[in-house]
Parts: sequence; structure tokens; C-alpha cells
Amino acid sequence: MDILAEYMPTEHRHQLGTLDVALLLNTLELRGVDIEQLLIGSGLSGLDLRDSNGKLTYADKLSLFSIANQHFPDDGLGLWLGEHASLSHFGVLGYALSTSQDVAEAIKSGFKYLRLNGPIFSVKLLVDSDLAAIQIENTLEVGDLLPFCSEYFLSSIVSLFKELTGEPLSINRLSLPYAPPNYAERYQSRFDCPVHFKQRMCELRFDASVLSQPLLTHDATTLKRYLASCQSIVETLDSEHLLTNQIKTIFYQTAASVPSIEQLAYEFGCSSRTLRRDLITQGSSYQTLLTEVRVELAKELLLGTAMSIDDIGERLGYSDPANFRRAFKSWLNKTPAQFRNGLT
Repeated sequence: MDILAEYMPTEHRHQLGTLDVALLLNTLELRGVDIEQLLIGSGLSGLDLRDSNGKLTYADKLSLFSIANQHFPDDGLGLWLGEHASLSHFGVLGYALSTSQDVAEAIKSGFKYLRLNGPIFSVKLLVDSDLAAIQIENTLEVGDLLPFCSEYFLSSIVSLFKELTGEPLSINRLSLPYAPPNYAERYQSRFDCPVHFKQRMCELRFDASVLSQPLLTHDATTLKRYLASCQSIVETLDSEHLLTNQIKTIFYQTAASVPSIEQLAYEFGCSSRTLRRDLITQGSSYQTLLTEVRVELAKELLLGTAMSIDDIGERLGYSDPANFRRAFKSWLNKTPAQFRNGLT
């Protein structure tokens, strides 16, 4: 099958959009969840996560999703959230989808700017002569949250398709790479197709003819304007603090043995003094960026893997596990074990 559209989040793990988070918070509020307490438990209080232009780190999304799932552990929360998804939840990206010419163009635009929504896995649309498939790859290793993230994304697709076309999406088959949850029967009612668990990959298949289905709200002039707005927002995310993003990417890749400020300066072709000055200009420093990366990676590994706390500390460059525990407590005012277990 040929790839028609693709989204890869790995290059921007420290800056993801929050449109999916805004939908999460709005719908949880409808079910009586105290959002302020939820954000406090996730370590995200004080942030405006309903801002359509907001951004959040990958690790913070994992933390928020994990806390949210603790409220509804066997309820199919992701399926339920997707049922409430509408184009209006996705800001300018939703408007771009609604004014596209057909389903294929809407998906291409959606995947191109999917970072504004901020899913934490890779997504592909593949097509051959008769069949089309949306494949999800667990690139960033979301751990136990894979069912929730898959449900949320796929259930949202079903809702958005119906809103765009006025018709339900006829799905041929849904394959999922995890064991059936306690609420597995909800998958059948939500997707109305054969559902297969414990498969090699996450894949939703449908007839390729669906892609040529026209959208009634197509408006070429308006579409051009909305796509320009999407591009502008993405460029802002890419350009803001570009140097700090580049350095953080290096730290992510070398967490166990990060380069010194002098080694970084050599890589950037400047003196360490110049690099320090440039970082100060952007409101940061070498140590600040290193701490940010260690915090994010620690949270990712605690929530997304079964690694021991000692191994996580070693992965982050701490030869003494006690030093890692002390550092983590100073960052989040919780021990690593408390954070992993969702305790305050």
C-alpha cells in the first residue's frame, strides 16, 4: 500500500499542541471531574490548557492522560471522549478540514498539521486500489496508555467523518495490538465492524472509495486562508526558542552522558561564552535545559515503561540511585514511586 499522508511526532516531543487536551478537560468536566484538582495531580496547575495555541510536553500529556484514566479505569474513556469530538474542538485545523474538497484532502491537511492537535504516536494513511488504512505506530512508547490513546484518536475519527460527510464511516476491520479491555464490547458498538485484539499493529481499514467523497462545506478560498493560519502556527512553534529546542533534542538523545557546554558550543560553531549569552537572551541556560529534559524523560519513563527507578536514574546519567531520587523530589515534590503511582 502507498502512503498518502503521514504524521510523525518524534522530532517535536517537547512541543505538542493541546487541542486534544482541551477536549479532554471540557468533556471530563461534563462528568463531574474537578479539573483544577486533576491539573494539580498532574503537576500542570496554572497552565491554560484550553488555549487553542497552547503547547505541552509529551511527558506532561502522559501524566495528564494517566491521571484522567484513574477516574474512569474500566469505562472506555478514550471511546467516550472521541464520541464528543467535533470540528469546533480543533480550532483553525477543524475549519480547514471542513472546507476541504473531499475526504482525502481533509485527511492530508489534518495529518500535515496534526501537531496542532498533538497526538503522541505516529499515524499513516495508506491506500491501494480498493482499500485504505489508518495505521497507528506506538513510536514514543506510551505504555499502558496505548488503549486510551488509540481509542481517543480512532473514536474521534469516526465522529469527525460523520460531521464532515453527514454519513457514518463504514469500517471493514479494526486491528489493535493489545489485549481486549474489560469493556471490549464497547468497541463493537462504537466502530460497528469486526474488532481484533492482540494484533501486530493498530489499523483501521475501510474502502478506498471513501477518500473521494466530496464535502458539502468545501470552500476553496476559505480553505486557503485556514491552511495559511495552520502553517503560521506551526512555524511559530518551530521558530520560538529554536536554539533551546535544538539543545534539548541533543540532551534527549544523549541523556545518559550529555555533552558539556563547551562540547555543545563546538557543535554550534561558537564559544561557550557566546552560547551562554545566546541562551540567556532566550531566557534559559545550559543547566535549565538539562533539568527540563531530565524531568520530562523521568516522567516519560516512569509512566510509559516498566523500568525500575534505579534503571531510570542510570538512564538519565545518575550513577547513584539516591541522587536521582533526591533530584526528582526537588523537581516535583514527589518521589519517583509516588509519581508513578499517581500519589500526591
